Amino acid sequence: MNLPPEQFIFDLPADPSMGREDFFVSGANRAALARVDNWPDEAARTPLLVLTGPPGSGKSHLAEIWRAATGALKAVVADVVEENIPALLSSGFLVIEDAPGEGLDEVAMFHLVNMAREKGAFLLVTSRLFPAHWPVALADLKSRLKAAQVAELAPPDDELLRAVLVKLFTDRQLRPGEGVISYMLTRMERSLAAARELVEAIDRRALRERAEITRPFVARLMREMTHDCQRPPARL
Repeated sequence: MNLPPEQFIFDLPADPSMGREDFFVSGANRAALARVDNWPDEAARTPLLVLTGPPGSGKSHLAEIWRAATGALKAVVADVVEENIPALLSSGFLVIEDAPGEGLDEVAMFHLVNMAREKGAFLLVTSRLFPAHWPVALADLKSRLKAAQVAELAPPDDELLRAVLVKLFTDRQLRPGEGVISYMLTRMERSLAAARELVEAIDRRALRERAEITRPFVARLMREMTHDCQRPPARL
């Protein structure tokens, strides 16, 4: 049986590159990169560094750079329970993503930070919130969070956003012209999360329509996406 051509179009996930050489440096992230590159330093009086920034700002990429450099283990907040603490600290370095999250075990997190200090281990935690703003009730944990080192990623500037757009397209084996990138930069939401969503939408539509990624093609898609966002929700 012959299937129509569209049956052979597969929306495969992109394979993002997360190495040190793939991290684009600009004024928005230079200070955070330097802090992570030098963590821990000889003056560290706390085992905890919190890497903070808006969604899609590069927190996970920076954490992966540190993990690769130190051999750190990687965990999520749900892994931080009392019985796991020795194993989590077994390498001497630990990355925890997306804290504080939901259902944070505050007692376990407090003991994790304490045991890391006792054993000379170090933690790098990614979060959208500054540690002082985590919604925790345990006074001892609040104290540890207040003492944490912080590396902040700022919203992307034009230099960073342009480089990230090119990288996102390249990860999908796409090579749009400079005119397409410039058009996107002047009209898109100023965030790396929005850049990722937009490139994914362009890739999907280009695959479905077997279209070349040109400025008119991207302009039409961006207008449609803006219209969809502005459309009021349907009444139930």
